[in-house]
Amino acid sequence: MTARSVSLPTTRLSRNADGVPYSEQFADVYHSSQGGLAQARHVFLGGSGLPQAWEGREAFTILETGFGLGLNFLVAWDAWRAGAARCSRLHFISVEAHPLSRQDLSDALAPFDELRAFSRALVSAWPPPLAGFHRLHFDAGNVILTLLLGDVREMLPQLVARVDAFFLDGFSPARNPGMWSPEVVRELARLARPGATYATWTVAGGVRAALSDAGFTTEKREGFATKREMLVGRREAPPETAQRPVRNAVVVGGGLAGTLAAERIAARGWTVDLVEARGERSAAAVGLLRPVVNLRDAVNAQASRGAFLYALQHYRGLDRDGYHLEWRASGVLQLAEEEDEAARFEAIARSQGYPPEFLDFVQAPRAREIAGREVRGPGWWFPGGAWVAPASLAVASLARAGERVRRRMRRAVARLEREGSTWRALDAEDRVIAEAPCLVLANAADAKRLLPEARLPLSAVRGQVTYLPRASSRHLDVIVSGTGYVAPVPGQGVCIGASYHHDDDDPGVRESDHRDNLARAESMLPGFTAGVTADGLDGWTGFRTTVPDRLPIYGASAVEGLYTATGLGSRGLLWAPLGAELLACELEGEPSPLPRDLAGAISPRRFLS
Repeated sequence: MTARSVSLPTTRLSRNADGVPYSEQFADVYHSSQGGLAQARHVFLGGSGLPQAWEGREAFTILETGFGLGLNFLVAWDAWRAGAARCSRLHFISVEAHPLSRQDLSDALAPFDELRAFSRALVSAWPPPLAGFHRLHFDAGNVILTLLLGDVREMLPQLVARVDAFFLDGFSPARNPGMWSPEVVRELARLARPGATYATWTVAGGVRAALSDAGFTTEKREGFATKREMLVGRREAPPETAQRPVRNAVVVGGGLAGTLAAERIAARGWTVDLVEARGERSAAAVGLLRPVVNLRDAVNAQASRGAFLYALQHYRGLDRDGYHLEWRASGVLQLAEEEDEAARFEAIARSQGYPPEFLDFVQAPRAREIAGREVRGPGWWFPGGAWVAPASLAVASLARAGERVRRRMRRAVARLEREGSTWRALDAEDRVIAEAPCLVLANAADAKRLLPEARLPLSAVRGQVTYLPRASSRHLDVIVSGTGYVAPVPGQGVCIGASYHHDDDDPGVRESDHRDNLARAESMLPGFTAGVTADGLDGWTGFRTTVPDRLPIYGASAVEGLYTATGLGSRGLLWAPLGAELLACELEGEPSPLPRDLAGAISPRRFLS
C-alpha cells in the first residue's frame, strides 16, 4: 500500500498576457484584470455589507472558498484595522487545495503596495504545504486566519464554526465544479449562522440553484468592472437565542497546561482564576519541541503537525511582543538507533512526502555537520525544532494575560461542587477558593480524582534530567535526540534527559539516573561525556502525566461546565499552546483550530465509549 503524502503539491505562479496571476491547472485568472483589490472590495466586502456588519460585535467569522493569493483576506484585514467600531476579533477561515509556495505568494503580492505591511506579515507566517488546519494570528492575536489546506469536500465537514459571511471565490464553476457543488453548498448551510450572508462574482445557474436549494436567498447585483452581475444573499433561518457567556473561568493547576490555558482564555476577554496547590513551580531548564512522526502516520502524528507549527508561532509571538521568552528555534536532530531504524526513518520521510523545511532525512555525514561533532549515524532533521525554557514561558504567558488572570497560589483543591450554573473549587475545610460557570482541570494526573466520572486513564511517570556545566568540548548549537535528548542551556552548559520511571514517586535527584542520562548522551554523541562522572552533578526531577494512547486530553467533558487540559506526557511544549487555543475557542464559541476528528481524538469524552 502506498503511503498517502502529508503534503499538498504547491501550484506554480504564472501570469497571462496582461500580467494577471493565472492558474495553468484551471486555465483561469486569480483576479480581475481591472484590479484585484478593487474587485475584493466591491464583490466581497461590499456584497457582504462589510465593515458595517461586524461593527460592535465581539467576534465575526468569514469563511472563504479559495484562498488563492489571499487578497480577500488582506482587504478584510485592512478594513478591520481601519474601522473604529470594528469587532474585537475577526476570524477568517479559508480553504485552499493548491497553495502557492512562500516565494510565489510573496511575488504575487508584491505589486499591491498599499497592503505591503499586511502582505509581509502573511508571507512571513505562511505555513509549509502540509495538509490540514493551520491557525495564524495577526494584529496582537485579534485577526485570526485559519487555513484549511486540502480539498474543500474533505475540509468543510471537519470544520466546527458558526459563520457570519461567506466569500465564494473559487475558480470558474465550469473549470472547478467541485468548489461549487451542491455537496459543498450544503456544508456552507450547516456552518451558517441565521442571517449569514454570502457574496460571489459568479451568477452561474448551477450555483444559484445549489444556494437556493440549501436555504440561501439569491439576489443579482451590479458586478465588478466588465462583469455585468454578481450574486449575494443570506441564509434564512430562525434567529439564535443563545445567551452571551459569562466570561469567568477557573483553571485548576498552575503548570504548563494551566498557565497557557489561562492565557488563551484571558485573550478572549475572560477573567480567569488560576489555582495552584504549590507556590512557584519548578521546571527543567529547557525542554525540546518537535513533532511526532511514525510509520502509519497515526493520529498523534497527524495532530502533532498543526500543534508543532502553532507552538512555533505562539513562541515567536511572545518573543516578538516583548515578553522575553527564553527560546530558540535551533533545530532538532533525531538520530536513529540502528540500521533498521535508519532505513525506517528514510522510508517514512520519503513515502509520506514531508517538505524538507519541516522534516528531512539526513545521512550520517550531514548529521555530523548539523551537530558540529561526531554522531552515531543518520536521522531526521527538523529545521524548525526548538528548545524552550518552561519557567520563562510561564512568566511570559502570565505577563501577556495581565490582570485578567488572578493567581490563587498554595491553594489545594480538595473537591468540586456545583450550585446552579456555577462550579466551585473547595479546599479541605470546604472553603471556596474560586468559582465560575466554567472550570478547567489542568492539574496533571490529579484531574482524575476531581473528575472520576470521566474515567481519565492518567499516570504519573517520574523523569530526571542532568545538567553538565559549560565546556568547549561539549559545545552544541542544536538539540540532539533519539535515545533521550541533549539540549544546550544558554550560558550554562547542556541538559541531558530524561529518565522514565513508572510507579516511582521519588522527587529527589539520583546519581543512578545521572549515570543513565550520561549513557544516553554518549550513545548519541560518542565522546560527548568523556571525563564526566555522575557524582556531584546537578539535575531536576519532575513527573509527566501520561495517557495510554499518547494523546493529550483537552476539551469539554461529559459534565456540563467542566473541561480538561492534561495528559501532555513528555510533549507539553508541543501540545499545550494549541490545546489551550482549542479550549478558549470552545468556551467562547469561536471556530475550532482543529479538524473535528482530531478534536475528538484528544477529547476527554473518548474514554467513555
